[in-house]
Amino acid sequence: MIREIELINFKSHKKTKLKFTEGNNIFVGISGSGKSTILDAICFGFFGTTPKIQKKRIKISDLIMDKPFKEESANVKIIFESDKKNYEINRSIYLNKSSYAELRENGKLIAINQAQVTEAIEKILKVDYELFSKVIYAEQNKLDYFLTLPPGNRMSDIDNLLKLSKFELARAKTTSLLNKFKNQKNMREETLSNFDERDLKEKRREIEEYLEKLNKDLSSLEENTRKLNNQLEEKEKILEDLKEQKNKMENKKNMLIELNATISVFQNELKKLPEKDLGEIEKKLKHEETLYNNLEKEKIKREKEISFLISKINELEKALAEKKEGELFLQTFDEERIRILKKEEEDLKNTLVTCELKKQNLDEAIKNLKTSKERCPTCDRELPEEKRKELIKKKEEKLFLLNKKIIDLKNKYSSKKREFELENKNIEKANFFKKRIEQLGNVEGELSLYQKRLEEIKCKEIDLSDIKKEVMNLKTLFEELKSAEIKKQRLKDLKREKENIERELREISFDESVYENLKKEVEEIKKNLLTFRLDLKYKEEIKTEKQNNLKQIKRDLEFLQINKKEILYLDYAISVLSDFSSILIEVQEILREEFVKTLNEVMNELWNYIYPYEDYIGIRFKIENRDYLLQLCDLKNRWINVEGFSSGGERSIASLVMRIALSIVLAPNLKLLALDEPTHNLDSNTIKNLTEILRTKIAELLDQIFIVTHDERLIQAGTAYIYEFRRESSKKEPTKVREIII
Repeated sequence: MIREIELINFKSHKKTKLKFTEGNNIFVGISGSGKSTILDAICFGFFGTTPKIQKKRIKISDLIMDKPFKEESANVKIIFESDKKNYEINRSIYLNKSSYAELRENGKLIAINQAQVTEAIEKILKVDYELFSKVIYAEQNKLDYFLTLPPGNRMSDIDNLLKLSKFELARAKTTSLLNKFKNQKNMREETLSNFDERDLKEKRREIEEYLEKLNKDLSSLEENTRKLNNQLEEKEKILEDLKEQKNKMENKKNMLIELNATISVFQNELKKLPEKDLGEIEKKLKHEETLYNNLEKEKIKREKEISFLISKINELEKALAEKKEGELFLQTFDEERIRILKKEEEDLKNTLVTCELKKQNLDEAIKNLKTSKERCPTCDRELPEEKRKELIKKKEEKLFLLNKKIIDLKNKYSSKKREFELENKNIEKANFFKKRIEQLGNVEGELSLYQKRLEEIKCKEIDLSDIKKEVMNLKTLFEELKSAEIKKQRLKDLKREKENIERELREISFDESVYENLKKEVEEIKKNLLTFRLDLKYKEEIKTEKQNNLKQIKRDLEFLQINKKEILYLDYAISVLSDFSSILIEVQEILREEFVKTLNEVMNELWNYIYPYEDYIGIRFKIENRDYLLQLCDLKNRWINVEGFSSGGERSIASLVMRIALSIVLAPNLKLLALDEPTHNLDSNTIKNLTEILRTKIAELLDQIFIVTHDERLIQAGTAYIYEFRRESSKKEPTKVREIII
């Protein structure tokens, strides 16, 4: 039972909070006032969607209030009871982020997103959205929804509510699987037809017998090969020892040949050397080396002095050239001319200054004449205009000539100044040369002395070539004699080594014929062993080939057995699935019949209780031509289809009875009905009867009913809360709700 609902920014409701109790809760108001929104909010709160969203007439974001302006979010809160437990649902939708939902049971959070909340609600109410929207919630003017459906669609819709469509889906999947198994069986039987089982078994026997004989031959070959290998290893070991002795003997002989050659070379070299005393030669060498070293030191000293003298002479020659350059400059230098240039420069400067002063005076006079028009600026006498102009003209002429003269004087002064500065630099140069010539003094005499000393030293040149040659000869002789002593000692060592090798050769016992015979035996064994190994390899290859053939035959036989078992299994599966498909059809029919039987029992009980007239004594649901038909029984026991009724009263009451019965049969835990504009197309008398039925009889059958109407006569059907809805849509105002108390 729903106890309370609260809407915030939901469609036309800014903030609406309504309470409900058992019985008939009535929502009355003009069209567009926001009555049906309450039923949409109940549907949305329970299942997160509405019929219009499911039919894609609106988007979920369209549920957010957009008048007078678009809000950012909307929220629906429902408080309800079920199985003596209190539940609270909160669902929020947003324009710019994901929606949110939560469900609390006795204050404890049990689900926190849209899908989880919907799943939990379906378990609590034992009703899903499909059942709620088709049976419990009669949309506006759709109380007779099931009567308006085309015949094929009516059975499909009701089968979906009964969950019978799952049986149809299961049967379709069963048929698909059945066809799949049949195809697999045909494919396996076709595959088996390509194999000859008797031939495969015969081939397997032949290969197994051949492999048994081949294994015996291989064992014999392996034994012979092993014996030959052992024999070869023994012979090769003996041959290796003999080969080692042979190599040792040949190495000793080669060493002896090399020693004899070396001894011969040393003896020949010693014969060529002179017979002289090594000590005497060494003494003479030391004396000559001392003499050579002293002379070499004297020569080095002399060369250093020559180098110094040459450097000094070069330095004095540069100084002499510098002295001559200065003397030549001083001869051409005219100091009197510089004094004259200086005086001319000063005279030009003074004249220029005088002219500049005159120019300044003239400028001042002209300026005063131009500004003082009535009196003379100099003597303060009256000055006629013509006289003033004449004076200005004369002074301007003088100024022009003076400016010309000043320009000329400036040019002459600049030229003279440059000439004087150039000559003035020569004074500095002349002073430098005078001082430098004085510093150099008698450089010619000093240069002459150093040149004479250089000539004297060059005349006393020392020649070391002869003594150097003597020293080199003595060194060579000393080294040869010293080498001869070493070679004599080495010759003695070589002769001793030769005697030792000759003794070792005599001790080695090696027979060449024995070695050659053994070598031939080893080669023969290797040939025989190679023959055995090739034969062994050939038979191993044949064995591998036969084993592979045998494996393939066994795999084929195994494949045959597996396929035979698969065919037996598929036969069994096909039989079971065929039976299962038939059973599904039977179960569907049985369930439909049981549903119709139960529904008819409930509808007839309701009909007798609700129907206020005596024209029809019964009501039923009938399965005919793959469709469900709603029929009424008249006083002559004739069953008439309700779809053909022109009477709105009987049609509405029959539709109402069917909905209540469906609700009781399919949703026994909820016991709730929501009717939106149930009086559509009904006359006044029918509305009056329907109001009475809803007030007195229907309220006793269901726990809670919600009725949306614009017809104020239905207010009389209210047994619980009655709310009036108002809204001026032209002013884009939100819905206003007030409770009506009768």
